[in-house]
Amino acid sequence: MKTIPPTIRTLYADLVQELHARSERPGSVYSRAVKGIDYAYAKRSVGVTRRDVFLGRADDPETVARVEAIKAEGERAKARRKTISALKAGGVPAPAPQLGAVLDALDDAGLLLKMAVVGTAAYQCYAPLTGFHLPALHLMTQDADFATLSLTIEGDEEGEDLETILKRADATFAAVPGLNRKALPSHFRAASGLMVDLLTPQLRRDDPNPMPMEKLKAGATPLHYLKWLIEEPVHAAVLFSAGIPVLVPQPARYALHKLILAQKRTADRAKRGKDLAQASALITVLKQSDPYALEDARDAAFAEGKDGWETPLRRSLAEIGLTDAFEPVGG
Repeated sequence: MKTIPPTIRTLYADLVQELHARSERPGSVYSRAVKGIDYAYAKRSVGVTRRDVFLGRADDPETVARVEAIKAEGERAKARRKTISALKAGGVPAPAPQLGAVLDALDDAGLLLKMAVVGTAAYQCYAPLTGFHLPALHLMTQDADFATLSLTIEGDEEGEDLETILKRADATFAAVPGLNRKALPSHFRAASGLMVDLLTPQLRRDDPNPMPMEKLKAGATPLHYLKWLIEEPVHAAVLFSAGIPVLVPQPARYALHKLILAQKRTADRAKRGKDLAQASALITVLKQSDPYALEDARDAAFAEGKDGWETPLRRSLAEIGLTDAFEPVGG
């Protein structure tokens, strides 16, 4: 696979650093008088909509500081759009517009850095992190999977549920009823077919499915292996609008997690094939760009046990012809 030039990787790393240090989203600031008192607001683009955000009394020092931060962020956002255009021209993947709008809506609500992006939406971020262009076929997805770092998370604005937030990305988003009609929904689908799924690490075998997230009026499906996957996630950026900061699993852990899942998916051959293809591509590039990360992930996985961890890993590696995956390059 072709390498990404160092200049593009440096540009991307700078983008990631700036986005994760951001304190405000860009917007147009204006004031409105109510009973003789001026209040400040910001109008900002979110997904496919524009919304007004209340900032506070215009003469309050904290409000004044937020106003200045929003204005400064607006200038930085203009510069970042040029950076993003250069990164796209350099072959760094960007999400489909619908997925980008979902990520933008979650970011606007203050939720995105309280979750780890997993699944193919995370895989799309790995090219600039590993330094190699990954096969484009494996980047396509109609699902957006998010692993919650806490079941008690809430958005920035009190009372907003997840469906309301997602509708800023696509007004057709609606909850998909589960088998238990009384349970909070963990799946949300748009008319286009794009599905948003909330996941959470399984802590006990008798965890309710879904696990309730009352503040978002949503649930999260508990999954085995997920806690291991999202341990110490890494910072990344999504090339949508002026850039979106995200957390994704470590690339090596993502690859090994896919190897394990492939052995569990006996009924879904399409997803199984995609799991193996993504793992194979990542392992191939990590052997060159970061073999020690691959070894660390292997040791961490093997330490979890043999039957549910080491055995399926080795079976998948044999299936894709990478039984020497943990050997140093040239070893």
